[in-house]
Amino acid sequence: MSLVRRSSTLFLILGALMAFCNILPLAIFLLWLGFIQVFNALAIGLPFERAVHWLHAMTFEPLACFGVFVLRFCPLKESHVGDKQPILLVHGYGDHKNVWVVQKKRLENLGLGPIYTIDFGNPFRSIHHYAEKLKDKVEFIAKETNRSDLTLIGHSMGGLVCSLYATKLAPGNTVTDLITIASPLLGTPLAKIAIGDDAREMEPDSDFIKNLRQAMQENRSTRFYHIATKCDQIVIPGDTAATLDHEHVIYKDLGHVSLLYSGRVAKQIHKWLT
Repeated sequence: MSLVRRSSTLFLILGALMAFCNILPLAIFLLWLGFIQVFNALAIGLPFERAVHWLHAMTFEPLACFGVFVLRFCPLKESHVGDKQPILLVHGYGDHKNVWVVQKKRLENLGLGPIYTIDFGNPFRSIHHYAEKLKDKVEFIAKETNRSDLTLIGHSMGGLVCSLYATKLAPGNTVTDLITIASPLLGTPLAKIAIGDDAREMEPDSDFIKNLRQAMQENRSTRFYHIATKCDQIVIPGDTAATLDHEHVIYKDLGHVSLLYSGRVAKQIHKWLT
Protein backbone atom coordinates (compact mmCIF):
# COMPACT_ATOMS: atom_id res chain seq x y z
CA MET A 1 0.00 0.00 0.00
CA SER A 2 2.90 2.37 0.71
CA LEU A 3 4.08 1.94 -2.90
CA VAL A 4 0.58 2.83 -4.14
CA ARG A 5 0.56 5.94 -1.97
CA ARG A 6 3.95 7.02 -3.24
CA SER A 7 3.15 6.45 -6.92
CA SER A 8 -0.31 8.03 -6.74
CA THR A 9 1.13 11.04 -4.92
CA LEU A 10 3.84 11.36 -7.57
CA PHE A 11 1.28 11.23 -10.41
CA LEU A 12 -0.91 13.84 -8.68
CA ILE A 13 2.03 16.19 -8.05
CA LEU A 14 3.28 15.84 -11.63
CA GLY A 15 -0.24 16.34 -12.94
CA ALA A 16 -0.67 19.51 -10.91
CA LEU A 17 2.71 20.73 -12.15
CA MET A 18 1.73 20.09 -15.79
CA ALA A 19 -1.55 21.92 -15.21
CA PHE A 20 0.36 24.85 -13.73
CA CYS A 21 2.56 24.86 -16.86
CA ASN A 22 -0.61 24.77 -18.98
CA ILE A 23 0.26 21.39 -20.53
CA LEU A 24 -3.33 20.23 -20.13
CA PRO A 25 -3.40 16.86 -22.00
CA LEU A 26 -0.45 15.54 -20.00
CA ALA A 27 -1.84 17.06 -16.81
CA ILE A 28 -5.17 15.28 -17.27
CA PHE A 29 -3.42 11.99 -18.02
CA LEU A 30 -1.17 12.15 -14.96
CA LEU A 31 -3.97 13.27 -12.65
CA TRP A 32 -6.11 10.37 -13.88
CA LEU A 33 -3.31 7.89 -13.12
CA GLY A 34 -3.07 9.28 -9.60
CA PHE A 35 -6.81 9.39 -8.95
CA ILE A 36 -7.50 5.88 -10.29
CA GLN A 37 -4.85 4.45 -7.95
CA VAL A 38 -6.48 6.19 -5.01
CA PHE A 39 -9.97 5.04 -6.05
CA ASN A 40 -8.69 1.49 -6.55
CA ALA A 41 -7.31 1.37 -3.01
CA LEU A 42 -10.45 2.90 -1.46
CA ALA A 43 -12.93 0.74 -3.39
CA ILE A 44 -12.20 -2.47 -1.48
CA GLY A 45 -15.42 -3.80 0.04
CA LEU A 46 -17.70 -1.37 -1.78
CA PRO A 47 -20.50 -2.49 -4.19
CA PHE A 48 -18.65 -1.10 -7.24
CA GLU A 49 -15.28 -2.58 -6.22
CA ARG A 50 -14.98 -4.91 -9.24
CA ALA A 51 -15.75 -2.11 -11.70
CA VAL A 52 -13.07 0.13 -10.19
CA HIS A 53 -10.53 -2.70 -10.25
CA TRP A 54 -11.24 -3.28 -13.94
CA LEU A 55 -10.92 0.44 -14.63
CA HIS A 56 -7.59 0.45 -12.82
CA ALA A 57 -6.36 -2.57 -14.80
CA MET A 58 -7.52 -1.12 -18.13
CA THR A 59 -5.77 2.18 -17.34
CA PHE A 60 -2.34 0.69 -16.72
CA GLU A 61 -2.44 -2.29 -19.10
CA PRO A 62 -1.88 -0.17 -22.27
CA LEU A 63 1.15 1.40 -20.58
CA ALA A 64 2.49 -2.06 -19.74
CA CYS A 65 1.96 -3.23 -23.33
CA PHE A 66 3.71 -0.14 -24.66
CA GLY A 67 6.62 -0.85 -22.35
CA VAL A 68 6.89 -4.42 -23.68
CA PHE A 69 6.88 -3.09 -27.24
CA VAL A 70 9.65 -0.56 -26.54
CA LEU A 71 11.78 -3.09 -24.65
CA ARG A 72 11.83 -5.35 -27.71
CA PHE A 73 14.14 -2.86 -29.42
CA CYS A 74 16.42 -2.23 -26.43
CA PRO A 75 19.80 -4.03 -26.55
CA LEU A 76 19.92 -4.94 -22.86
CA LYS A 77 22.95 -6.75 -21.47
CA GLU A 78 22.02 -9.53 -19.05
CA SER A 79 23.88 -9.76 -15.75
CA HIS A 80 23.64 -12.57 -13.20
CA VAL A 81 23.79 -11.33 -9.62
CA GLY A 82 23.75 -13.54 -6.54
CA ASP A 83 24.99 -16.92 -5.34
CA LYS A 84 21.73 -18.61 -4.36
CA GLN A 85 19.59 -21.06 -6.32
CA PRO A 86 19.42 -20.08 -10.01
CA ILE A 87 16.13 -18.77 -11.39
CA LEU A 88 15.12 -18.89 -15.04
CA LEU A 89 12.45 -16.44 -16.26
CA VAL A 90 10.47 -17.62 -19.29
CA HIS A 91 8.43 -15.27 -21.50
CA GLY A 92 5.06 -15.95 -23.11
CA TYR A 93 3.48 -16.09 -26.55
CA GLY A 94 5.00 -13.61 -29.00
CA ASP A 95 7.13 -11.98 -26.31
CA HIS A 96 10.86 -11.69 -25.71
CA LYS A 97 13.27 -11.94 -22.79
CA ASN A 98 13.42 -8.16 -22.26
CA VAL A 99 9.89 -8.19 -20.82
CA TRP A 100 11.48 -9.40 -17.58
CA VAL A 101 13.83 -6.44 -17.11
CA VAL A 102 11.75 -4.77 -14.36
CA GLN A 103 10.72 -7.92 -12.51
CA LYS A 104 14.25 -9.33 -12.70
CA LYS A 105 15.63 -6.21 -11.05
CA ARG A 106 12.95 -6.32 -8.36
CA LEU A 107 13.74 -9.96 -7.54
CA GLU A 108 17.47 -9.27 -7.44
CA ASN A 109 16.87 -6.36 -5.05
CA LEU A 110 14.98 -8.79 -2.81
CA GLY A 111 18.06 -11.00 -2.62
CA LEU A 112 17.18 -13.68 -5.17
CA GLY A 113 19.50 -14.87 -7.92
CA PRO A 114 21.38 -15.44 -10.09
CA ILE A 115 18.50 -14.85 -12.48
CA TYR A 116 18.55 -15.85 -16.15
CA THR A 117 16.19 -15.26 -19.07
CA ILE A 118 15.62 -17.00 -22.39
CA ASP A 119 14.49 -15.93 -25.87
CA PHE A 120 12.48 -18.47 -27.89
CA GLY A 121 12.69 -16.65 -31.20
CA ASN A 122 10.01 -17.81 -33.69
CA PRO A 123 6.72 -17.22 -31.81
CA PHE A 124 4.63 -19.82 -33.65
CA ARG A 125 6.38 -23.12 -32.91
CA SER A 126 4.95 -25.77 -30.59
CA ILE A 127 5.26 -25.62 -26.82
CA HIS A 128 7.14 -28.92 -27.03
CA HIS A 129 9.71 -27.18 -29.25
CA TYR A 130 10.16 -24.39 -26.69
CA ALA A 131 10.49 -26.94 -23.87
CA GLU A 132 13.44 -28.47 -25.74
CA LYS A 133 15.05 -25.02 -26.04
CA LEU A 134 14.40 -24.53 -22.34
CA LYS A 135 16.18 -27.81 -21.67
CA ASP A 136 19.29 -26.52 -23.45
CA LYS A 137 19.21 -23.30 -21.43
CA VAL A 138 18.82 -25.19 -18.15
CA GLU A 139 21.85 -27.34 -18.99
CA PHE A 140 23.85 -24.18 -19.73
CA ILE A 141 22.84 -22.64 -16.37
CA ALA A 142 23.77 -25.83 -14.52
CA LYS A 143 27.26 -25.74 -16.02
CA GLU A 144 27.74 -22.02 -15.39
CA THR A 145 26.56 -22.11 -11.77
CA ASN A 146 27.75 -25.62 -10.93
CA ARG A 147 24.29 -26.35 -9.49
CA SER A 148 21.67 -28.81 -10.65
CA ASP A 149 18.72 -27.30 -8.75
CA LEU A 150 16.63 -24.57 -10.35
CA THR A 151 13.51 -22.44 -10.01
CA LEU A 152 11.41 -21.78 -13.12
CA ILE A 153 9.09 -18.77 -13.44
CA GLY A 154 6.94 -18.46 -16.55
CA HIS A 155 4.57 -15.73 -17.69
CA SER A 156 1.51 -16.71 -19.77
CA MET A 157 2.50 -19.43 -22.26
CA GLY A 158 5.92 -19.47 -20.58
CA GLY A 159 4.31 -21.11 -17.58
CA LEU A 160 3.12 -23.95 -19.80
CA VAL A 161 6.60 -24.35 -21.29
CA CYS A 162 8.09 -24.52 -17.79
CA SER A 163 5.48 -27.02 -16.65
CA LEU A 164 6.03 -29.27 -19.66
CA TYR A 165 9.77 -29.23 -19.11
CA ALA A 166 9.46 -29.91 -15.36
CA THR A 167 7.03 -32.81 -15.78
CA LYS A 168 8.38 -34.46 -18.94
CA LEU A 169 11.99 -33.46 -19.65
CA ALA A 170 13.72 -32.43 -16.43
CA PRO A 171 15.93 -34.89 -14.54
CA GLY A 172 14.38 -35.86 -11.21
CA ASN A 173 14.55 -33.38 -8.31
CA THR A 174 16.15 -30.59 -10.35
CA VAL A 175 13.23 -28.16 -10.72
CA THR A 176 12.47 -27.54 -7.07
CA ASP A 177 9.94 -24.72 -7.55
CA LEU A 178 7.84 -23.58 -10.50
CA ILE A 179 5.76 -20.40 -10.55
CA THR A 180 3.30 -19.66 -13.33
CA ILE A 181 2.07 -16.09 -13.84
CA ALA A 182 -1.21 -15.64 -15.75
CA SER A 183 -0.71 -18.95 -17.54
CA PRO A 184 -3.67 -20.57 -19.37
CA LEU A 185 -3.71 -23.76 -17.30
CA LEU A 186 -7.16 -24.56 -18.70
CA GLY A 187 -6.41 -22.96 -22.06
CA THR A 188 -7.94 -19.70 -23.25
CA PRO A 189 -10.64 -18.99 -25.86
CA LEU A 190 -8.45 -16.29 -27.43
CA ALA A 191 -6.08 -19.02 -28.60
CA LYS A 192 -8.68 -19.95 -31.23
CA ILE A 193 -8.01 -16.71 -33.11
CA ALA A 194 -4.23 -16.78 -32.65
CA ILE A 195 -1.83 -18.41 -35.08
CA GLY A 196 0.85 -21.06 -34.62
CA ASP A 197 1.18 -24.56 -33.26
CA ASP A 198 1.48 -23.13 -29.75
CA ALA A 199 -1.86 -21.35 -30.15
CA ARG A 200 -3.57 -24.62 -31.06
CA GLU A 201 -2.08 -26.24 -27.96
CA MET A 202 -3.47 -23.44 -25.77
CA GLU A 203 -7.07 -23.91 -26.88
CA PRO A 204 -9.30 -24.86 -23.91
CA ASP A 205 -10.04 -28.47 -24.88
CA SER A 206 -6.73 -29.36 -26.50
CA ASP A 207 -5.08 -32.68 -25.73
CA PHE A 208 -1.98 -30.74 -24.76
CA ILE A 209 -3.78 -28.85 -21.97
CA LYS A 210 -5.45 -32.01 -20.66
CA ASN A 211 -2.25 -34.03 -20.63
CA LEU A 212 -0.20 -31.22 -19.06
CA ARG A 213 -2.69 -30.68 -16.25
CA GLN A 214 -2.63 -34.37 -15.42
CA ALA A 215 1.16 -34.42 -15.45
CA MET A 216 1.30 -31.41 -13.12
CA GLN A 217 -1.13 -33.01 -10.70
CA GLU A 218 0.86 -36.25 -10.64
CA ASN A 219 4.26 -34.57 -10.22
CA ARG A 220 5.67 -34.88 -6.70
CA SER A 221 9.20 -33.53 -7.12
CA THR A 222 8.34 -29.90 -7.91
CA ARG A 223 6.48 -27.33 -5.82
CA PHE A 224 3.99 -25.52 -8.07
CA TYR A 225 2.66 -22.02 -7.39
CA HIS A 226 0.27 -19.98 -9.51
CA ILE A 227 -0.40 -16.25 -9.85
CA ALA A 228 -3.58 -15.09 -11.60
CA THR A 229 -5.65 -11.94 -11.96
CA LYS A 230 -9.40 -11.53 -12.33
CA CYS A 231 -8.75 -8.66 -14.77
CA ASP A 232 -6.81 -10.82 -17.24
CA GLN A 233 -7.67 -9.86 -20.82
CA ILE A 234 -5.86 -12.84 -22.39
CA VAL A 235 -6.56 -15.78 -20.09
CA ILE A 236 -10.34 -15.88 -19.83
CA PRO A 237 -11.69 -16.28 -17.15
CA GLY A 238 -8.66 -14.87 -15.38
CA ASP A 239 -8.87 -17.04 -12.29
CA THR A 240 -8.45 -20.20 -14.41
CA ALA A 241 -4.73 -19.39 -14.31
CA ALA A 242 -4.84 -20.66 -10.71
CA THR A 243 -7.28 -23.57 -10.81
CA LEU A 244 -4.96 -26.48 -10.06
CA ASP A 245 -4.62 -27.85 -6.53
CA HIS A 246 -1.51 -25.82 -5.74
CA GLU A 247 -0.81 -22.75 -3.63
CA HIS A 248 -1.85 -19.64 -5.52
CA VAL A 249 -2.66 -15.92 -5.41
CA ILE A 250 -5.38 -14.21 -7.45
CA TYR A 251 -5.18 -10.44 -7.84
CA LYS A 252 -8.22 -8.30 -8.58
CA ASP A 253 -6.84 -5.18 -10.22
CA LEU A 254 -3.93 -6.04 -12.54
CA GLY A 255 -3.90 -6.82 -16.25
CA HIS A 256 -2.21 -9.74 -18.00
CA VAL A 257 0.96 -7.81 -18.96
CA SER A 258 0.95 -5.53 -15.92
CA LEU A 259 1.83 -8.53 -13.75
CA LEU A 260 5.33 -8.35 -15.27
CA TYR A 261 5.85 -4.93 -13.65
CA SER A 262 4.10 -5.45 -10.33
CA GLY A 263 5.97 -5.08 -7.07
CA ARG A 264 3.29 -7.17 -5.38
CA VAL A 265 4.10 -10.06 -7.69
CA ALA A 266 7.82 -9.76 -6.89
CA LYS A 267 7.13 -9.80 -3.15
CA GLN A 268 4.86 -12.85 -3.52
CA ILE A 269 7.53 -14.71 -5.49
CA HIS A 270 10.10 -13.82 -2.83
CA LYS A 271 7.75 -15.07 -0.10
CA TRP A 272 7.31 -18.43 -1.82
CA LEU A 273 11.00 -18.94 -2.51
CA THR A 274 12.38 -17.98 0.90
